[in-house]
Amino acid sequence: MKNIACCLFFCFLISCANPYDATLLLGKWKTDSWIENDSGKKFNNKMDFNFSDAEHYEIDYGSEKEKGKYWISNDFLHTIEEGKAEKKVKIISMSKDTFVFEMNRTGTLETVTLLKQ
Repeated sequence: MKNIACCLFFCFLISCANPYDATLLLGKWKTDSWIENDSGKKFNNKMDFNFSDAEHYEIDYGSEKEKGKYWISNDFLHTIEEGKAEKKVKIISMSKDTFVFEMNRTGTLETVTLLKQ
């Protein structure tokens, strides 16, 4: 009985862990594609990211920049821009050189693919 309880507890601990390794985000990322899910419309807007090991991020939109703190919780990347409210995007996939996420911008779902620089 004790072994079963230990096994169940271990399974519980594993299930609570984040499925994504936040250290994979570290570094500079450039937008490869940005697509509106429903229409397939492609955006050519600049949205380049830089994630630091101190859980700080910076986004370069070309005409303006955003900076703040970030963290990963479950399947979501959360960001809080300095002086603003929290935002989150759903992580679709993450590897050492590609990061794909889905975001809701003004009620429209969009998928963004970033490539590590």
